[in-house]
Amino acid sequence: MNTDKSHKTLKYMTDHFLNLKMMSPTLFYSVVNDLTLLANNSADDDILSNYDPEIHTPQFFINLLENLGYDSEGCPLDI
Repeated sequence: MNTDKSHKTLKYMTDHFLNLKMMSPTLFYSVVNDLTLLANNSADDDILSNYDPEIHTPQFFINLLENLGYDSEGCPLDI
């Protein structure tokens, strides 16, 4: 099993989650909650195990949330 998660770049993940938003808005909003936990260093090991801690720092997830139109607390930026 390939456990290398380095392909999960900011662009890759932004594109992935924007596609998810179009296909399943409900699931997307659940993911925003998880990303908010990751951005605030509050995620549990279940969520953390999906990411490479060398690359996927809290700042990475803050940047990802901003790319998706949210702040680090998961609030839409356009409000």
